[in-house]
This record gives sequence, structure tokens and C-alpha cells, in this order.
Amino acid sequence: MHTVNSLYIHFPFCRHLCNYCDFYKSIKESENQVREFNNFLDMSFSFHSKLFKENNYDWAPLKTLYIGGGTPSLWGMSGPKLIKNWVDHRLHGFSKEYEFTLEVNPGGWKSEEIESWIETGVNRVSFGVQSYNDVFLKHLDRVHRIKEIVETIKYIKSLGINYSVDFMLGLPYSVNDKRNVIQELEEILKWDPPHISLYILTVKEKYIHQDHIPNDEWIEHEYLGVSNYLIDRGYEHYEVSNFSKPGYKSQHNLKYWNAESVAAMGPSGSGFLFEKGLRYKWKNKLLDYDVENLTPEQLKLEKLYLILRTNKGVDGRDFFQAEELDHFMNLKEKWNTQKLLTPSSGALLILNSKGMLQMDHFMNEVFRFAKNL
Repeated sequence: MHTVNSLYIHFPFCRHLCNYCDFYKSIKESENQVREFNNFLDMSFSFHSKLFKENNYDWAPLKTLYIGGGTPSLWGMSGPKLIKNWVDHRLHGFSKEYEFTLEVNPGGWKSEEIESWIETGVNRVSFGVQSYNDVFLKHLDRVHRIKEIVETIKYIKSLGINYSVDFMLGLPYSVNDKRNVIQELEEILKWDPPHISLYILTVKEKYIHQDHIPNDEWIEHEYLGVSNYLIDRGYEHYEVSNFSKPGYKSQHNLKYWNAESVAAMGPSGSGFLFEKGLRYKWKNKLLDYDVENLTPEQLKLEKLYLILRTNKGVDGRDFFQAEELDHFMNLKEKWNTQKLLTPSSGALLILNSKGMLQMDHFMNEVFRFAKNL
């Protein structure tokens, strides 16, 4: 019997649909939508139990729970009530040390609702700042401005709980408007956030500002500049897009990067039962999910790619033998010469910040010698 102690829940409503975002969501227009979603989510739990039973899985006390979206802070008072019922009666409670993260948008929350979530067990908040410049927030079609960012950070800090800030690079008009992301981060760091996520903007087809996205050279310069800036100020660059103060890594996301099992519920939510090599994704509007069964070779590749994203690095001996391992060691020497690696001994290979930008190129080189990947 395998057990799962991590769960992701997708809340599919926002107060506004930003022009760049391709996560599944719709505008919250009435409380009736939320009631229907609650019923759908409750039914999905029973449906999900069938998946567990068929594959010999069960729940263990939760070590991580993450509610994303969408804008989960718009769920209202019914959200904490439903999740508390699940945790108490269906999920075997929380483990002794757990992380329960709620995504919050600046300007998209009410204090009484946040406090209800904290009573339910939330001990970490992740909120999408994206930029600390009103001009670029407007380009991104965000509804919040710096004023709401400050209000949200002040409030979250007053609660004394852990939190993370999302920032975005490669924004439209960055070149024309001379974006200075370091200057923006200087303002955020005045609040001393424990964790910062830094994402390069990826856009949908026919994105409205497609012709004004900066080129790869600009984005690389921006990414490396921010990485060096944050490292110099005591943050650990522990994953391609994530930086943390000591002791504040995202425990939920580490589950993915360490190739551990994570369950998921809610429309478009994606779960992974690692021991079975089974990935599943919920359909957007139907009480059903699509299932993908990975071969042992695909599972090996998945694990290699995920761990490579982190500063934990990859030990070639865990993935290759004989001739393939020789090729891996030659690749390590080559990338080390190109200053793309963090110094490490033996067969351990750790990408540095510059190397992380070249991950796809690295994997292409691995495919050239790895016969079983």
C-alpha cells in the first residue's frame, strides 16, 4: 500500500481575467458559482477515491496542502469550512509539521476570510505581486497596484505567518519603458520576505503584446542580475524559479521537484502517483480526469529533469551506468568549463543560475548518449 501526504486543490475563479494567464479560470460573478463548485469538488473526492483504490493508494496525514487557482482568496467563508471537513474526516488530518499554502492576490481578499483560513490551518500565503511598478502591472492587465501590494504585505506580516512573493521577468514593453526589476525588488525586500518566486513570462498564442516581449538576451540579463542580487542578500537559489531564506523553501513544490507523489483535485488540477508512474489531470468541466501511464524510461527521465531543476543536483550514478556514465562525466566537464555548474565532486552535477537557463539544451545533450531515455 502506497500513501500520499500532499494535495493540490485548484480554485477556478478570479475577479478579472488577466491578458497573459492561461490557467483554467472564469470570472466569479455570484456565490451560486461557488456553491456549485463546492458540490463539484465534494463529488470529485469520492471519484478520486476510486483512483486511489484501483492503484493501491491511501491518504497519510498531510505534510503539504496547496490551494491555487484562480484566486483562492475569493472562495469566501465556505472554502475554509469545506477544507476543514475534508482534513478532519477524509484526509487523516495534518502531520506534526505541515505546510498549508493559500494563494492570495493583492486587493483580492477580506481579512475575516483570511483569518478563517488560518483557523483552518493555513500557515503560508503566496501572493502574486508580479511587478512593483504600476506601469507594468497595467501592461499585464492586473487589477491591483502598488497600494494593494503594500496593504497585503502589511496585513500578512501582521498575522505572523510565512509568505512568498511572486515576481515576473520578461514583461512586455520592458525595453521601451526601461524596466528596472532590481529597483522593484529593492522595495519588496524592505519587507524581508522569506521566499521569492521568479517566473519568466510565457504567453498564449496571439498574445496582445506579443510584439513587445523582450528578446532572450534581455531576459537572460534580467534573470542573472536578479539571481545574483538575491543571492547577495542571503537568499538561496534552490530551484530554477525559486529563492528562499534559510528554512523557508516551499515544501509543497519540493514534493514535485523531488519526484514524490502529489494528489490533485479541482478542474485542470494535475496529480502524480510516482510509484505507479501515473499522472492524471482533471477535466475542466466534467467529473473525470485523463490518465497517462509513464513507462519506466519516461519515469526515469521525469525524475532526472525535475531534480536537475534544483540546487540539489543530479548524481549521474543514479541514472546511468558504464558507457553512458562516461558520457555524463564528459558532459559535466564540458559544462563546468563553460561555467554553467556549481562546483561539486564525483558524478554530482549541479546547475548554477546560468546553467538553469540552459536546461533544455542540457537535456538535449543527454538524449544523444542515453539509449534508454
